[in-house]
Parts: sequence; C-alpha cells; structure tokens
Amino acid sequence: MQKEHHEQCRDYYESVFHDHLTSSGSKEKAFDACLHRFLNQSPKGKNLTAKARAYGLATTGLWTDSKTVSDSALASLALSKLLHNDDTFPTQLADQLASQNPDTLRWAIRYSGLFERTQAPIWLHLRSKYTSQDWITFFDVCDRLLEKLRPFDQIIEHAERALQKLSLLELLSYLSVIACSNMLEESPDKLQQQWNVYDRIIQRKLKFCSHKDFQLNDKTIGKSIKRHLSSLLLPSNSGWCESAHQNIEDLACLIAATSERIDYEDSIDWFRFDPLCAYQMVTGESVIYNMNDAGTREWEKTGHKYDLLLIYWVNRAMEEFASTDLVKQTIGLPENHEGNRLAYIKAIKSKLQLKEIYGLDDHITLNDSKPVPLFQLLLASELNSQFFEESFIQPLQELAHTTQCTTEALSILAFDGFTQGENRLPITWSTTSEKAKRIKGWTVCDEYPNGSIAIADAIIKFWSNDLKSQTSKTKITSEMKAPRISELPYNKIGQYIFQFPWVAGKQNNLTAAVNSLRRLGMHRNELQEETRRVEQRLGELFKQRGFNVVVGYHPPINGKDNPGEIDLICHLDGKLLLLEVKSGYIRRSTKEVWLHRTNTLRKAAWQLNRKREALITAIKHDEELKGQLNYTTSQPYSTLHCWIVDTSIELDGQSIDGFPVVSREVLEVVLRDEKHLLNPLNKIDSDENEILFPNGFSASHFIDLVESNTLWKDL
Repeated sequence: MQKEHHEQCRDYYESVFHDHLTSSGSKEKAFDACLHRFLNQSPKGKNLTAKARAYGLATTGLWTDSKTVSDSALASLALSKLLHNDDTFPTQLADQLASQNPDTLRWAIRYSGLFERTQAPIWLHLRSKYTSQDWITFFDVCDRLLEKLRPFDQIIEHAERALQKLSLLELLSYLSVIACSNMLEESPDKLQQQWNVYDRIIQRKLKFCSHKDFQLNDKTIGKSIKRHLSSLLLPSNSGWCESAHQNIEDLACLIAATSERIDYEDSIDWFRFDPLCAYQMVTGESVIYNMNDAGTREWEKTGHKYDLLLIYWVNRAMEEFASTDLVKQTIGLPENHEGNRLAYIKAIKSKLQLKEIYGLDDHITLNDSKPVPLFQLLLASELNSQFFEESFIQPLQELAHTTQCTTEALSILAFDGFTQGENRLPITWSTTSEKAKRIKGWTVCDEYPNGSIAIADAIIKFWSNDLKSQTSKTKITSEMKAPRISELPYNKIGQYIFQFPWVAGKQNNLTAAVNSLRRLGMHRNELQEETRRVEQRLGELFKQRGFNVVVGYHPPINGKDNPGEIDLICHLDGKLLLLEVKSGYIRRSTKEVWLHRTNTLRKAAWQLNRKREALITAIKHDEELKGQLNYTTSQPYSTLHCWIVDTSIELDGQSIDGFPVVSREVLEVVLRDEKHLLNPLNKIDSDENEILFPNGFSASHFIDLVESNTLWKDL
C-alpha cells in the first residue's frame, strides 16, 4: 500500500465530513456520512484497496471528538471493518478509543471477531495495556468463549487424522450411512443443522484431497464401495469389516464434535452480533446471557411468516394446476401419478416465486449453454426429490420399524435394490451422460415433446457441485461462499455424478434454486436483467391497483452528489411512494441476517435518504415526471413514503435508519388482496375470506396496511 493511496482516501473522508458539516451543521451527521461512504467502499479508483481505505479513515482526525464517536450510529460498525486490517490499525487510535469510547471499541471488537484472532497485534496491545475492571471482564469473557472450542478442536483433529487415509468417495460413503440414521431421527430443523455439520466435514476434507481423489472409473468405484460400504451393509467374513466399523466410529466421533463446535460457534455469533446479548463474569453463571427475549421472539415470528408464505404459494400453485389439462391426466406411470402430480405442483409453486419475486423469465441460460425452460429445470429437481422419497426414504422408514438398527434397514434396502437391478445404497452414482439419459423424460414439454438430452445435460450442470473446484490447490473458497449439499444436490467427482438420497429426498428445492442463482451465482450475466424485472413486475402490480408508476428514474445530479437511479416511484390519490428494491438469497443464520442488515439494507437506507431529497427536488422542477405520475402537488413532503422492498423475509416490518423494510412477498399478497391464501387449503372458505380492502382499494389504506404490518395480525 503506497502512502499516497491512503492519503488520498484520508483526504476524501475529511472533505466529505466538512462538506456535510457545512450543509447540515451536525458533526454526528457529517461523521456518519463519511462512515457510510467508507462502508460503501468509497472512494473507488485504481489501486484504492480496502486496506488503503481502512488506513485512510483510521488516520483522519475525525475520531478525536469522543462525543461525536459515541453518538454515531455507525462508529462501531465502521471500526469493525478497520479491525479486519488489524496489522495496520493505528495503536494511537486504539488507545484513544479504549480510553474515551470503550463501549464503541468493544462492540467493534465483537462485530469484527478480533478476539478470535488471538495473536493480532492490536489485540495483544489492548490486552497488555488496559487493566480496568471493565476491560478485564471483557477480555476474560472473550477468553472463556474461545476456551470452550478447544476440546472440540482436539477431538476433531484426532478424528480427522484417523480418517485421513480415506479417499473423498470413501468418506462420503461412510457419511451417508450415518446421515441416514440422523434423517430418521431428526425433525426438519434438526436435519438442516446436521447438513451444516456434513458441509463442514466435506469442506475440510476437500482442503486435503489430491488429484487421485478425482480420478475415478467404474473399477475404482466398485472396489471402494465393496471394501467400505458393502463391508458395513452386506457384511461377510472379509477382514475389511473390522476396519469399516472403526472408520464409522471415528466418523461418528468427528460428526458429534463438529456438531458441538458449530453449536458453540452460534453462541459466539450471538455474542458478536446480537445487541441484546450481554456478558458477565459471575461464578456459576453463563458468561453471556439474553437481556430479554425480544430477539428470539422476532426470529420465531420470521419463521412463522415463512411458513405462512409457503402456504400462500402452494395455494396459488394449486389454483394454477387446477386450471390446466394436467388435472385430468395421469402423469407418468399410474403407480407414480400421485407423486408426480405433487412434484408438478411444487414446481409450479417455485416457478411462480422465482418469476414474481426474483425476476426470472420463462427460460434461463445455464452455464453458457442454450436457454432452458425454467419450469423444466424446477420440475426435474422436484421429480428427482420425489424419486428418492418413494424409492429410498419411504422404504427405509418402513424397514426401520421392523429392524434393530438403521444399518440393518439399509442392508435390506440395498439387497432388494440389487435384486431389481437398482442402486438403493445411501449414495448413488452415474456418469453425466448416463444421468442425462435417465432424466431426459423429465424434460418433456410443448417445446420438447420427446424430451431433450441437451436440456437434461444443462439441468445436470446447473445442479452440479464440482467438488474438485473447491480443493485448496485450485480454488480457495470461504465457507460462507461454498456450495452446500442442500443447494447443489449433484456432486461431481471426476466424470461421475454422486447423489445422496437422504439430501435429494428432503431438500427444499425452492431454496436450492434461489441460492444457486443468487448466492452462488451472484456474478451471473443475467442477474442485472432479473433485478430489472423484479422492479418492473412490482410496478405492474401497482399499476393494476390504479397507481401511476415510473420505473428506473434518474434524478438530475446536484453538484458532486449523484443519488443514483430510483427503482420505483408510484402515485395514487396524492400519495407518493419511493421504493428501493433489493433482491438477494435465502438466509439461514443470524450472522447472515446481520450482514444483510448492516451491508445491503444499511446501504439501501442511505440511498433512500439521498433519493428522497432528489425526488422532492425533481417533483418541483421535472414536469415530465409529474405528468407520468399524474402528480399535481408541488409539496410532496407530507405525502411521500419511502420503503426498502426486500425479497428476504427476515427483516420485514422492521426499519433501517427510519425507513420501513417491507417484504416483496408481503406486497404481493396485499396488492392482490389474497390474505385468505395464507391459510391451508382446507381452511379457506370463500364465504368468510378476509378482505383487506372491504371498502375498495385506496392508496392511504394500502399504505396503512403495509406500514402497520396488518397482514400478519391474527395469523
């Protein structure tokens, strides 16, 4: 990092501060304006790295006013980003904050996880210098949290050494046996937690894989399965049995320790990210505790909303399915009809959500191949799940009631499969070409009446996780960005596709699709166009309710400040809406939600604040805009409502910097007046359906419904 680079950043932040101080007269607002820009990775330019920006901000004189730092809403968050570059964090700034703003600094340490990097220079400096009781308590709590991890790490290290001799395929074979036992015992929520454990074990194994792990052929696969999996499920007098049982014991130990560690990591994340998590050093008491249960209740409420919205989309899918000729036809073989019909309805549900909420089109381009019908992609996934549900999971559940253990049930199921010429092992495999031939029938549609091998091949590529690409020698992948076994169910090793029936038969295929497209595919070429469709389709919903809508308005640039494009402006009956639309993936942890709130939604609120002022100015002077909106008032202050519209549900009903966060799905239900579809189909009574607009639709009533969260009342 050259000196002029961080000085350029420092000068930029100080200039922003003085400009905002002049215009607002508030040091706090001016300081937060600087921090927003830093968090938004400004300034941008050649060679202006994250480290240059961090050191530039850290060396400004803006931190010397302790009151401004204390009053700032963003100081701890910005400092946490500075502490990620702990080797360049100025000790002078650390000393100043530790003395004058200790709470701000301690929250920054929690957010950044600095205490987990025990040899970081700035952490060692703070520990050696600050000995007040508050600081000692904080240091002791951090130590105690990390101490709890060490026993798990020792067990994990010992178990991994014992299993080191296993190839990737062999480890996955043993893992599949244990996973089947867990599948029979755990609830859906617990099952997802187990999958998180398996993901961790697989990712750690991949770091040490060699090229030999991916050089498979029919002979090596057969030899491996016979020596390891068959020794467990179809035991003989072979000397391999004892070794196989020892491997399964070692792996069970690894799974248990990894599960315990991940559970405790969740506690550390609670300490890091939850403002309601307090800490103490009291004999006989937990070092961290909840100040109240508001956060827990909010998380449970989010889960309930998710369940209700699932019912909503299933009901819409049922209505669409009932309107097609398929409702009168036998789908596939008669014995598979019920399962296939369910798969069709689920695929329709996912198609509706992906199109309406996430902006996908009827066709999607996958892996630079030809466009694939979206519905066929989703249907293939649902039929795949239905196949494993009927041919593996249900028979295994039935056998589990009549056998002494899961291994015995798996043995009977595998033997029955062999007699029928089918693989009913807890791990299946085929070459890519063989797999494409098997699922060709799943691609039959009006466009391809006989199915299409090319489309089948593209579908396989979309759902495939090339495990070799995640090895340390070819690509370093963080756990946050690594594919999960429940997102890409086809595991590619060499030229073979491996599947886990215990995942494929249980996974949420909508979540898998969304996260494959939005989390793993965040750099796809089509993403920008999909985001535009999200805005356009939401605009169409508003138009159907009588709103005048402008999508993608560019307000004039005022001086150096470019507010950027306004996603949606809607007007009806003197009520003006300014919407900032965000489209992301489906999150699974409090950490991911915290990152979403402090990054994406914080920036959205910052953008809304600037765009609000730009729109107010534009309304006064842009006659074309006023004409498009049919807006005649020149004073929009009292009638303007600004919302963050988010495809995620986790922060629905909350506010960021005073701006309400509204789920995109909530707007779907309210604008279509379909609250009744949030109820299970057998509880929907057309004579008693709750109407959200009994006196007719009005903009003011609509806004009140959304901002008061009325949709969720009594549900």
